[in-house]
Amino acid sequence: MKKLIAFVLLGVLASSCQEDIQFNDPGFQGYRDDILFRGIDNRAYLTSGGSLNLEGLAQDEQLNITLPNATVGTYYFGTTNQSIKAAYSSTFNGIELDYATNLTVGPVATIQKPILSQGSGYTTQSGVLTSGGTGVGLLVRVTADASGLVTDLKLSSPGNNYAPGDIITVMAGDENCTFRIQNVENSNGEVTITSNDGNTISGTFKFNAISTNQNPLGNPVVNFQFGEFYKVPIVPQP
Repeated sequence: MKKLIAFVLLGVLASSCQEDIQFNDPGFQGYRDDILFRGIDNRAYLTSGGSLNLEGLAQDEQLNITLPNATVGTYYFGTTNQSIKAAYSSTFNGIELDYATNLTVGPVATIQKPILSQGSGYTTQSGVLTSGGTGVGLLVRVTADASGLVTDLKLSSPGNNYAPGDIITVMAGDENCTFRIQNVENSNGEVTITSNDGNTISGTFKFNAISTNQNPLGNPVVNFQFGEFYKVPIVPQP
């Protein structure tokens, strides 16, 4: 019974977080470590090369999302493609904290799809050993078809000290199925542009970002959840 009550309360809390995100027009906000960040001055800059910089300014805080273009779709943070990046900074009480989805090492967050090679001789099973990359301890769940080709991979154990872009080989089978690590737990996430009418842009985001100024007064990682930007005006880069 206690577990049921806790589950219901957790669901209510998550629902309340999402319901609290309300917009004037435009809006740029999300929950930073469970505290609401709400931009007061929000805009989207397009460069001459077509890249996009979403900017939300609040008192003593700034949130930026940088993308290579403004096309509707989903983009992933913390990968080797650093033209896709989120950054957050604050100066509360004169304490400067800076975070960004820079490249780092850590437990694996996501496997890049599609996989590099489907290999041969595999069967569906969990906890399969891997080799390669900069880290240790990564285990995967293999889904294979009747001919022994790997059709899907999921994480069984994320291991540690892996880097985005590491190429990993799945043991078992004929040891010739390979995949690439997309990002790691301390620097990852995604942004989805849902609408771009040429004048305003809307979408959702979430991410983890690592400290870039190593201030001991701040946490090593900042987390954003339930992020949304709504009808943010697109303006020329100043």
